[in-house]
Amino acid sequence: MKTREHLLVNARTMADSETFTKDLPGSAKIMELRIRISATNGATSNTLAKLNGKVTKIEVVDGSDVLHSLSGQEEQANNFYRHGSLPFQQLNSKAAGVCIEEFIVSFGRFRGDREYYLDTTKWKNAQLALTHAFTVSATAGIATGTGALTVIAKLIEDGALPYKGFIQSVEKKSWTTIASGVETTILPRDFPYQSILVGDLETLIEPDVDLTNLKLIIDSGRWIPFDLSTAIILAANMERYGHAKQRMNYLNDTAVTWLSDCYGRTSAWAGAAGITGVGIVQTVIAEQVVLLMVTAGTSSCFINVRGHAPHSFLCLPFGNGVEVDDYLQVQGTSLIELEATQGAAGGAGAVVVNQLRV
Repeated sequence: MKTREHLLVNARTMADSETFTKDLPGSAKIMELRIRISATNGATSNTLAKLNGKVTKIEVVDGSDVLHSLSGQEEQANNFYRHGSLPFQQLNSKAAGVCIEEFIVSFGRFRGDREYYLDTTKWKNAQLALTHAFTVSATAGIATGTGALTVIAKLIEDGALPYKGFIQSVEKKSWTTIASGVETTILPRDFPYQSILVGDLETLIEPDVDLTNLKLIIDSGRWIPFDLSTAIILAANMERYGHAKQRMNYLNDTAVTWLSDCYGRTSAWAGAAGITGVGIVQTVIAEQVVLLMVTAGTSSCFINVRGHAPHSFLCLPFGNGVEVDDYLQVQGTSLIELEATQGAAGGAGAVVVNQLRV
């Protein structure tokens, strides 16, 4: 198979807040879109040290037809569960340091899929739409006007197998969890399901707290594919997908508190470039890492994190993700409900579906 990396957007200067749209090539077989965002930290620091929470929507649309629609955090969580790792991140909290984050819009069942991809000849005017709102701050955000966007489309030039469809990834619901009760989401019955992701992001809270059980009900109980506690789902995800990993170049200080993107069973350690940068991790609670360092530390130092449930999302896969016959089939069903049992208030509940659109 012959492929090509097409530079669709090249280091475009981003407004601090905007929705940017770009037409996709009109006659292309697109395997994925790699979105790369960079920005320069404020003059003193960027205590957030990342950009993903400021990207509110990544969409591929054809008029009113939504082919892909996730937030930046949902995209990265989906990347982890679909690809086996988080996309590239350069995380930095230092004065005038540069933060870089990537987001992969994947149309295949797996990276390099020759049968399932986005064939733009089948759409009238497919477009990428990106919405963001950066925090501009000298201490807790970026310097104004420093955002830059690059988008690379991976295209099949020759050797593609006959087109069979693509994976459509869409957020179907978002809500704020409450202390008890069941939140029910009615899921679409149009295309087979490769997987379902359910999130409940809340700072300092692990993903099996705000939601305690997930149950998928077909046709009012005729078939129940799963009825599992989130603790069991998290354990299964840990076994199947392994660790998510991050590394952050932190601001030299006597105490550093950083919110990573790993919410499940997270561990962390400090790595120093020299003896004057000696530091030690004091506590890790969910995604929060607290690090202490020597008062006179000047060396460039790093927090290394590994954990699970990126952005507090859990994954419910159907089959191995490759064999389409093992996907959750929806033909002949009259109702599909996802019941999420709530255990605590304040979580950002979300349901994301990956469907095989043909």
